[in-house]
Amino acid sequence: MLLLSLLSLIAACGAGQSTEDMDRSMAEFRLAASLHQEGNVPAAMERLNAAIQLDPENGEAHILLGYIYLQRGAATEAETQLRKGVDILAGQEAEGGTLPEARNMLGLALLDQDRYDEAVEVFEAAARDMLNRQPWNAWGNVGRAYYEKGAYDESVTALRQAVEIQPQFCVGHYLLGQTYFAQEKFTDADLSLTSALEANPICESYQGAYRLRGETRARLGNRDDAITDLERCVELGDDNPDGAACRRLLDGI
Repeated sequence: MLLLSLLSLIAACGAGQSTEDMDRSMAEFRLAASLHQEGNVPAAMERLNAAIQLDPENGEAHILLGYIYLQRGAATEAETQLRKGVDILAGQEAEGGTLPEARNMLGLALLDQDRYDEAVEVFEAAARDMLNRQPWNAWGNVGRAYYEKGAYDESVTALRQAVEIQPQFCVGHYLLGQTYFAQEKFTDADLSLTSALEANPICESYQGAYRLRGETRARLGNRDDAITDLERCVELGDDNPDGAACRRLLDGI
């Protein structure tokens, strides 16, 4: 998801600026973006720092650097860079989907720090931005933040909004099923998790959805269907947390 956001962000970058330092800064940013896409992260970070040194108001450079920190699990550093980038782009009234995508990333950095209320505020700003090309992602993150906070009713409201906007949003259906499961609304959870697996062909191998639907069906007393889901989950690989959990659940049925 974030990679798609990053690609959209890079595509939205403006042309060269009017001064020599700004021109050089944007050139460094574009080089950094290419290096990042090639997987050369250290070199990309070096070029981004050079871009920011040349032009501290290069919002795109701050955002890409923040995204890289987010990928590396450095949420505090990510927040610093992303917040700076968002402030710059907001001041420049950036066009296209750049600003809402940047806000979505900032919300993820806050969520990684368990700052749920702040994350919700930022995600909602991204979701309500009329220029956001994929508002369902932001609504999904609103729901995720509320879920992690334990505010399940608010999570359901946000996640319903996400899947109403984009019915093929498999992750949104999964998160909704996860929230219903936490509320012990197992029939609703079953329906949402089935949607997570069927809403889009690319989600037919959504291992986590098979795991949670298997657990849900076991709670509903549908033992055979639960076993089918858990066996499919294991078939998709048991060398990861979902697969290992499915194997343990099968042993207990």
